[in-house]
Amino acid sequence: MEERLQVRFTFDDNLMKKNGIERQDVYYTLKKNFSERGLKCVSENDVLAFEDTGQEDDYGNMWAILIGLIRSDWFIQCAASCDFIEDGDVEDVLIQIPELKKMLASA
Repeated sequence: MEERLQVRFTFDDNLMKKNGIERQDVYYTLKKNFSERGLKCVSENDVLAFEDTGQEDDYGNMWAILIGLIRSDWFIQCAASCDFIEDGDVEDVLIQIPELKKMLASA
């Protein structure tokens, strides 16, 4: 069976409102970042999801976007969930942010 990669996001309306962040701006920004790297949006309702295209660099492209989001304050101020799915295994990216920020700071 072919291995599939996917990134799924949900956003907290209360956090967005509190921080002055508009859902359409978040969706536009994420769709732009993923599409620029050739990754396709497969859901844009309550769950915003992007999937690989079977290209060799899809994994690296997804993580490059995720690292950029982890470094940005606005993402943390509105994200309710961010899951990286590889071949059915779900990795919670949000729970890893404090550790990833430490690693990025020392890199």
